Amino acid sequence: MTPGLLLDADMQTIGQWLLGGLRWWIDEIRALVPARSRRPPAGGLPRFAVERGALVSLAFGTRRAVPIPKARTWVTIVIPAGDCLIRVITRPALNERDLQRMITFEADTLLPIPAGSALIAARNLGAADEAGKIRIEVAGLPVDKARELADVAAATGLVPVSIVLSEAHRQAPPLDFAPAMRGAGLLAHRRSATPLLWAFVAILMTLNVAIWIWRDAARVAGFERLVAEQQPAMNVAQTVARRGEQDRRLIARSLGLRRSRDPLNVFAAVSGALPPGVWLQRLAWDGESVRLVGYRPEKADVATALRRSGRFAAVRAAEGEIQTVMPTGEPFDITARVTR
Repeated sequence: MTPGLLLDADMQTIGQWLLGGLRWWIDEIRALVPARSRRPPAGGLPRFAVERGALVSLAFGTRRAVPIPKARTWVTIVIPAGDCLIRVITRPALNERDLQRMITFEADTLLPIPAGSALIAARNLGAADEAGKIRIEVAGLPVDKARELADVAAATGLVPVSIVLSEAHRQAPPLDFAPAMRGAGLLAHRRSATPLLWAFVAILMTLNVAIWIWRDAARVAGFERLVAEQQPAMNVAQTVARRGEQDRRLIARSLGLRRSRDPLNVFAAVSGALPPGVWLQRLAWDGESVRLVGYRPEKADVATALRRSGRFAAVRAAEGEIQTVMPTGEPFDITARVTR
């Protein structure tokens, strides 16, 4: 099967594929069950008839005197058609489940006998002449006859899986009175292994979930142990990292202070900015700004030279004491802010 074929298939075809896969899976599961534990189909069970209060084997379609099987053996009991009242009715098309519900609901009106005096079995005979309807064969087994069959089966210890009507030509499905007899309490309900299987599946699922949780918890516990074992080394590493970060901050701060408060750097900036011939008498630096006091040649402009250097801002003349004019030049007193 190719992806293209799967994508081009309609829903009916896909449903047939799924049904075929389900049948294959059921056959595979059935093959895993030991042969002695398998339930044979109803047609393959030993067939018996009740005559004069005893079971008579119907092996190979004839009555034969054979030993009664051991107790708890599954068997099919065949009753003659003369013990039942049979008629055919027409009803709208129904599936098997709805058909059985309809028979149960209309049981007292289907046959011309008193209500509750017979057990009803029915089967679908196929489509009727009228469109949308089907033919249903209904058979009634007297309650007294059904009780007699149940007593004989109980006396021999056999388990009637089905109680069917004798027919010259067997039709599928047969008219089976066993469900009605179980519903009336004449036969014990068959024990089904389905609840046990589902309980086993539930136990396995719970066990799987518990194992997954345990494995996850064990893995988490292993991680916790690993973390606890590595905790001393992690503490040392974290301490070293913190100290390294503190040292880096200290170095950065020291470098920043050195760049911003280095007097030699300020002296070099002042020396490079002053015009030639300027004689500096006093230099005062407070970390942010400088005050320059001295003498300059007649045509030298100290303030302009400081501005042009790019290292000083807010250059202005300071209001200080008046200095005496000397032959070396004119006095000046200037303040400026050192830029970074």
